[in-house]
Amino acid sequence: MNVAFLTIGQSPRHDMADPIEESLPAGTTVVHSGLLDGLSRPEIEAAYGDGGAGQGLITRLADGSSVTMRVEAVEEGLRTKVASLTEGGVDAIVLLCTGEFPSLRSGDVWLIEPDTVLTGYVVSLFAQVRVGMILPMAGQVDDARVKWRGLADPIFAFASPYSDDVEALVAAAYDLVDAGARALVLDCMGFSRRHREALRARGVEVPVLVANEVVGGVVRIAFS
Repeated sequence: MNVAFLTIGQSPRHDMADPIEESLPAGTTVVHSGLLDGLSRPEIEAAYGDGGAGQGLITRLADGSSVTMRVEAVEEGLRTKVASLTEGGVDAIVLLCTGEFPSLRSGDVWLIEPDTVLTGYVVSLFAQVRVGMILPMAGQVDDARVKWRGLADPIFAFASPYSDDVEALVAAAYDLVDAGARALVLDCMGFSRRHREALRARGVEVPVLVANEVVGGVVRIAFS
């Protein structure tokens, strides 16, 4: 079995891929690929940058810095990357982003899109419960309202997964809980187990779902 992990940033992104890779059968061959691999920051800004609008998708580069990109440009680039990976003979591609990319096609290769996995899972569990969504950027809220329309009355707050300081995340979580959220979803693959653990350590008691762990659970079932 050959599985490719595809990030919208620069690969490898072990922080996102490892919880999913742990779910794969022994002997699986893993390939890491990134939309921005081999590109300098000026090249990235020219091809994908959102011009500071703060309404696109955020990702981390190999040097640890982050960049915000236009959704349309990312989707176009991902189409090329997916085509290249399918031609390369992989059996499955795991996209490491919770963004919506409706035009992606992978032929006979299984394409695992966290957006579809996460929304389906959360709506099935919490359709009648008020859920708080923590997004990376405030500019994503309009798209997020459409994405989470299957929930009764979702509410939104914002914190970057790429900050070493978790205070903004903790504050966002408490704002949502105080507003009536009975579960929290960290809606970006950049969030990880350590973010949930940080919330638990600061006394957040409601369920906290982390996107890459949800995807890992689905992969574990599918490959078992």
